[in-house]
Amino acid sequence: MSDIKEPLPGPVKGIIFDMDNTLYNFFDAKILACERVCETIGAGNGQELFRYFLSGKRGFENPENIRDYMTDLGVSDESESLFKNASCIYEDVKLSSITLYPGVPELIRELHESGMRLTIVTDADSIQAKKRLTKLELYDYFESVITPDVTGKRKPDPLNFFSAMEVMNTTPEETMVVGDSPKREIEPGNKLGLTTVYAKYGDWLKTPFPSIKPDHVLEKFYDLRTILDL
Repeated sequence: MSDIKEPLPGPVKGIIFDMDNTLYNFFDAKILACERVCETIGAGNGQELFRYFLSGKRGFENPENIRDYMTDLGVSDESESLFKNASCIYEDVKLSSITLYPGVPELIRELHESGMRLTIVTDADSIQAKKRLTKLELYDYFESVITPDVTGKRKPDPLNFFSAMEVMNTTPEETMVVGDSPKREIEPGNKLGLTTVYAKYGDWLKTPFPSIKPDHVLEKFYDLRTILDL
């Protein structure tokens, strides 16, 4: 984890980053993992299994979605060995397949070296978040990774954003939030008075929210350099 530094004198002294689909492509990794699961159990298709993770019944990261899918398909697994194997394959493929968006490591490193305070606010649990950031060699650039298993809250709850600002020792006026979800990052950021940056390139849902207006829109991650006047 990053060493704590004094805030920069400029208007933005700290940046809160979302993780999945903001720093790296998580959507494609998850689809690929679902496809590998279906190959393992010999039934179904990846897109259909992915919808089970989206349903909200078990949660977006819960492998029990795989068990539900197998049951609905009528896949026999009395010893649960197939489910356990499929779950391991799902986690392994998902982690190994995540890829950083172009320009992410260079800009994160530059921001860190300049003294910008950097934190992550994610709905992934702390173990998953650390695995992903470590695999991508980003973990040490962030002072803290704020997760729901630590705070007890998920985005868009303001507690997670306040927790990040407390770590960075910044006020809302000195804080920027960068994320791909209008509802989970941009709207709460606007309400708290943060500078909001919508990572449009990572929003695979593309659900329109006309009433939610970010301060800036990123077509690609590296455009953040222009917003920060680097």
